[in-house]
Amino acid sequence: MQETIIPDDDGKGFVLGFEGGDVEFINPVDYYSGWQKKKTIALYKALLFHKNPLLAKDISEAFYEKHAEENWKEIHEKILKTDIPPTLLQVLGSKSKKEQEQLMKKTEFDAFQLCAFLFAAHDQHGYTFSNYVTEQLPKNVDQDELPLFIHVKEDGTVEKAGETTMSEGQLRAVVNFRRVVVAKFLDKGNEWHCFFVVYRSLRGEESWRGGQPHFHYISDKWGQSRDEVVAMFKGDRYPTTSVHIPYNEK
Repeated sequence: MQETIIPDDDGKGFVLGFEGGDVEFINPVDYYSGWQKKKTIALYKALLFHKNPLLAKDISEAFYEKHAEENWKEIHEKILKTDIPPTLLQVLGSKSKKEQEQLMKKTEFDAFQLCAFLFAAHDQHGYTFSNYVTEQLPKNVDQDELPLFIHVKEDGTVEKAGETTMSEGQLRAVVNFRRVVVAKFLDKGNEWHCFFVVYRSLRGEESWRGGQPHFHYISDKWGQSRDEVVAMFKGDRYPTTSVHIPYNEK
């Protein structure tokens, strides 16, 4: 994971940005614990340095690591206590596309339930975890013209940091029309399951159920190879599936 501190244009604040690369065939606990600990350390350092740069220089790395460990321990315990929707575990033993579709159409989850399922799939059922994130900007966008940070607020106004020649309307269009997909795979031998989400769905901008955020599901039973599906995510499209899994944001 790479973190970047982006100062506000007025110099009074900053944005702390995190960007993670793809990971393949690992223990999901390692992925989520590493991600969360690095975010916690980076956030503590940035906040303390912004508040008191002299004090920040004297604080040891062990101080930040201790707080990150404590923070992750609380989150991990909450995940392990989370009830997993039974249909998620049942799909791991399913033998056909039809059965998987029926199970997934009865499923919904939130972030903690999804994490609990990924952990259980590895620890109890022997699956490895992979995570891929792809972003496609609108074709007419020159990436060199983009500022360091863009955020479209609920009222439609645009916050940015860094130099750009693009207008507020153009920056809004970049955010609204970019395509970001996150795909999470579980693998065991030739068997794989993939849960993927499009950012437009998380923002409530897709028409399914009036904008209900949702994941999609596909597996090896769909008749496509894993390599083919990953290549779709890395390109400008993603697999066709009729399965929509409601994602409940808390």
